[in-house]
Amino acid sequence: MNPIEVHYKNSFAAIKIGHYLRPQINKSSAIVCIGTDKCIVDSLGPLTGTLLSKENLTIDIYGTLDRPVHALNINDYVKIIRNKNYDRIIAIDACLSNKKNQGIIEVREGPITPGKGIGKILPEIGDLSIIGVVDSSDRDFHDLIQDTRLSLIYEMAEIICEGIAAGINMRLGEESDSRRQVSISSF
Repeated sequence: MNPIEVHYKNSFAAIKIGHYLRPQINKSSAIVCIGTDKCIVDSLGPLTGTLLSKENLTIDIYGTLDRPVHALNINDYVKIIRNKNYDRIIAIDACLSNKKNQGIIEVREGPITPGKGIGKILPEIGDLSIIGVVDSSDRDFHDLIQDTRLSLIYEMAEIICEGIAAGINMRLGEESDSRRQVSISSF
């Protein structure tokens, strides 16, 4: 499946994300939200995880503001998640790019390599990736920490959360329609 890129301000952003995820997400999926709440520029994952956990979704969510998945514990989470044999693992993380891509949400097949943008070597995770471009990689990291707005991160997290919920709801709607068709046709 071709990746999608959509700006978080696009009024159809959540729907586009949901449509991409719909055929690939099911009750045996898990979502891993990577990052830390100690740094705004890296809080997209745990903020998204917190918002998702309030949606009462039927899938497992790892990484929230209270229990983040970050560089110091990701190896432990990777082991736990692999042992659960999920059908699909969706990984969410913030990334840096150029200034013109700020606010872009990219959804694609393949894993995320956390920490890559700042030179850390961490294990890959995920079958699908949702990446939010939160700022420019052209800037000094200290400036990123000082200048990245929480409102940007929060609004991107809301759109990602809405997109995932839409994908799950679309999938569940299809499954209930097919069950309804089977029961109607059996009469």
